[in-house]
Amino acid sequence: MGSWIAGIRRRLGRALPVLCLAAALGCVPHDRGRMRFDVPAQPAASALNAFAMQADIALIFSYDLVAGVRTPALRGRYTVDAGLARLLRGTGLAHRRAGAGAYLVCAPAECAADRGSADR
Repeated sequence: MGSWIAGIRRRLGRALPVLCLAAALGCVPHDRGRMRFDVPAQPAASALNAFAMQADIALIFSYDLVAGVRTPALRGRYTVDAGLARLLRGTGLAHRRAGAGAYLVCAPAECAADRGSADR
């Protein structure tokens, strides 16, 4: 009976590091806040609404500001900030965080001015 227990201890001793590593990896998110986006190229208002729905965020923007603007397609895994920056690339628009789960799309000068006043 003693050798049977010793055999189990040896097997557990070899398996324990693997089990600990597996448990640790299971607790760490692999994508670090990234989510999948699939937003086709389209008018900015439609693209921003689709992005907001997929990201589950509140996205604040003026329809007048984005009128006539088209966004490129956004497909892949991104954080909300990186995805929104990529979606707005080349449009002449910028974004900033406006609170927990909320973002504001604005002209770059307005976003910079808002950041400056928020820092005071």
